[in-house]
Amino acid sequence: MAFAYAGEPGKGSEPGAGWGLARMIARELGECWVITRANNRHAIEEALPQIPEADRLRFLYVDLPPWARWWKRGQRGIYLYYLLWQLAAVRRACQLARQERFDLVWHLTLANAWLGSLAPLVGGRFVYGPVGGGVGVPWRLARYLGVRGVLYELARDAARLVGRYLNPFARLAWDRADVILAQNPETVQWLPRRHQSKAIVFPNAVAALEDLRAAPARRWPGGRTALFVGRLIPWKGGAIAVEAIARAPGWRLVVLGDGPDRRRLERLARRLGVAERVEFRGWQPREEVWRLMREEADVLLFPSLHDEAGWVVVEALLQGLPVLCLDHGGPPVVARVLGASVAVVPPTRPDVAYSFAAALSRALQTCPGLRQRPSDASLRVALAAGPFNESSS
Repeated sequence: MAFAYAGEPGKGSEPGAGWGLARMIARELGECWVITRANNRHAIEEALPQIPEADRLRFLYVDLPPWARWWKRGQRGIYLYYLLWQLAAVRRACQLARQERFDLVWHLTLANAWLGSLAPLVGGRFVYGPVGGGVGVPWRLARYLGVRGVLYELARDAARLVGRYLNPFARLAWDRADVILAQNPETVQWLPRRHQSKAIVFPNAVAALEDLRAAPARRWPGGRTALFVGRLIPWKGGAIAVEAIARAPGWRLVVLGDGPDRRRLERLARRLGVAERVEFRGWQPREEVWRLMREEADVLLFPSLHDEAGWVVVEALLQGLPVLCLDHGGPPVVARVLGASVAVVPPTRPDVAYSFAAALSRALQTCPGLRQRPSDASLRVALAAGPFNESSS
């Protein structure tokens, strides 16, 4: 039995992880019942006939009544809705458990260690994760966040503290788990010490491998185009990317994504005199993002301040695009899963944009191993290797 609040084929991030991990469980372990939200039903039923694990996957669709959906307004509302959804999902799972014998209960998504899970109440052995939540913002880089970004990070740190010490759902999940899969070493260290010995580093982005292994060969544009992909919110590091371009003569930046930080980034580009070298293209379909990675970009510039995994890093590496990121959180871990290397910048100096600018000029020379996608053999190894432990426990 797997709990996947987010789980939808053809998507990235958490929806893609829920779908991909459910497929991996069915392929490697046997029949898998998956409880997910009703709004994922159409996409799942369209995709099922096209995958080899279809006969091993069973889906239950659970959602709250329409009157309860107003809770989903805003980020905090989504969290509250998710906790209420778990109550309904566990009730349904317990009903099914009286008819079916489950050898294992597995919480897949949402992938947040401090939100917790009620899945252990179904009974039996329990696997929690992959979960993140332990990566904090490097506060020496706070100037890149802006006022709103700093306020958001202070609120997030407070929520993480409440989740760690006062959330009974989180305590239940950690206490009952036979194994905790953590997206990165920071999350392992963030867990209470008595639970760290059963924590294993295993990023959920490995679920992207199956969908991306058939990517076409990459064309090398041979220019100086950096690509930034992600929501335009302060902690994704868009301001670092823009400042790095301003310090890297001859380079241009293509920004794919949108969000509340876009106006601040546009103002920053104008103030630094690089508006003509920074192009905002807004949200793009996933296939168009991959095409740009293969045909237009020379490097993925990913200066996110606390990404737990970094799904876009997997997509870039498997499209053959070199990656430049902070040596912090999930992106370097994801690269090691693929047996690839990325150019990393330590988050130790306040003017980290200067380090990114210097690394841009070396990116194509220092990442020769990324000039080709990982081979099919390396993908099979990554898929078969399973969890790997990077913690000190």
